[in-house]
Amino acid sequence: MKRTILSIMIVSVLLFVSACGNGSGSLFKDGIEDYIGSTYQLFDTVTSTTNSDDYSQVYIAENQDISTVASDIQNHEKPSEMSEERDGKQIFIYDKQFVTLTESEDNSSDTMIEVAGEEFVQNNYRPSFFEGYLVASLLGNMFGNSWGSNRSQACKINPSSCYGGYNAAGTFAGKNTVPSIRGSSVRGGGTGSGK
Repeated sequence: MKRTILSIMIVSVLLFVSACGNGSGSLFKDGIEDYIGSTYQLFDTVTSTTNSDDYSQVYIAENQDISTVASDIQNHEKPSEMSEERDGKQIFIYDKQFVTLTESEDNSSDTMIEVAGEEFVQNNYRPSFFEGYLVASLLGNMFGNSWGSNRSQACKINPSSCYGGYNAAGTFAGKNTVPSIRGSSVRGGGTGSGK
């Protein structure tokens, strides 16, 4: 009897341990931010204008177009909301995370992947960044109905405090003039990883 109970306990532990791995049969998956950080190369960071401890992380998927990267990310974790790909941009919303895919300005065969938390998006993005995408209507629910008009007004007063996405032209006060990590050979998991 003791031997049977011990055998059952050992098998149970082995099954639990094997389920905890990172394979596709895993019970526990990395969150989307951790997954992107461990899959793609960290390229740059952008600091919030309102909180220097808050920033977005920009990754690069070399020789992969937006639809390939979008499929990969969705296969790992389906977003709660997503836009259509349009004009070289697609936006995914996860729990408290925004993931934006854009075609690289330097090489059209590369995709830039920007991961930003809700606070960063709320306090830094210009509302026009989301116009024409289905996710734009959700921002009022997330940040309050007056977010769009308040941010638009703030952008008129201080354009450098409004972020238009990583590839956007113009000056954003939080965007690194000398990129902090650009060209790094470090593969993901950079500063603030797992935050």
